[in-house]
Amino acid sequence: MDARALLLHQVHPAKLATDIAAEVVSDALLWHRRPVLGLASRAVPPVVASALLVRRDLTPLAGTARGRYVLAHMPPSAQALRLAGDVLTGWGSWRRSVPTVLAGLAVIAAGWSFGLAGPPAWSASAESPGAAE
Repeated sequence: MDARALLLHQVHPAKLATDIAAEVVSDALLWHRRPVLGLASRAVPPVVASALLVRRDLTPLAGTARGRYVLAHMPPSAQALRLAGDVLTGWGSWRRSVPTVLAGLAVIAAGWSFGLAGPPAWSASAESPGAAE
């Protein structure tokens, strides 16, 4: 599987919409003590969307601002941070803790904001990965 496609699919409008909707629905279900539906709605739609999108030609996304951003500023550590925030929002929803849900959303935002501090420190250059290919 193409590493660029794995990054680019994360900013595809359909993937973003699926992820956001799945989290909102899941959090509501978890808040109302529906763990099976809550966890299923959190996991299944994003996995299906990813499976469908990574098989498509995502090259056009690489030329967009969001595509360039994710290629340059989304190392595995940023993705792990976003996942940790997602887990935290789910946990906060289960615990019915608005501050915990908000903390999870802040962690997700931190994971998306790796590029706001300047050129990626983890990259050999400020160029987007794959530019020399």
